[in-house]
Amino acid sequence: MKIVQCLLDISNEAPAGNATLSSCILGQNKEHLWEERQGQVVDTIVLHYISAIYIDPRRPFDLSLILRIFCDCGVSSHYLIDRMGTVFRLVPEDKKAWHAGGSVMPAPDTRTMVNGFSVGIELVATPESGFTNEQYASCALLCRDIERRHGRTFTYVGHQDIAGEAAVGLGLRKDVKLDPGPLFNWVFFRGMMSDPSLEDDGE
Repeated sequence: MKIVQCLLDISNEAPAGNATLSSCILGQNKEHLWEERQGQVVDTIVLHYISAIYIDPRRPFDLSLILRIFCDCGVSSHYLIDRMGTVFRLVPEDKKAWHAGGSVMPAPDTRTMVNGFSVGIELVATPESGFTNEQYASCALLCRDIERRHGRTFTYVGHQDIAGEAAVGLGLRKDVKLDPGPLFNWVFFRGMMSDPSLEDDGE
């Protein structure tokens, strides 16, 4: 699993569409796309998907276009995993990323505003593309590493599980989220999480 530093802050001159990430964030009158956590224990991982298919259908997996989406929409996630399994660190784990929006944990938990106690992971995919084996492997290795560093077992949910009809019914949001969707194979992912033969190559 290779992790590339690509923080969503004004020090990052990476391409973001036809501009730089730095200029896009400055254009939002921000220094970075995260905020401080308020002392909550981090114990949840939320899986999402993201692509640029609605910006340029010819380049749905283009990293620069996806980075521009974060800026234009004022959202963020701690990690992004591309189709080849490269992991990009976008937000430090000790900061609150803006990935869940109005949200509520499934019963019996029912905590709201999930950003405060979660780590967000975006997988580059479209509603129809599915996910690559490299993405599953990197996601599993990343999640195992997160659990090891935090010293606890995490709860795993999809964005759809916390930002669906229940969240709308509570008045936390106006729309429902559908990611990572039915093509994300939770059984396969959990199997990789517990597979002792899956080892980090240290790249």
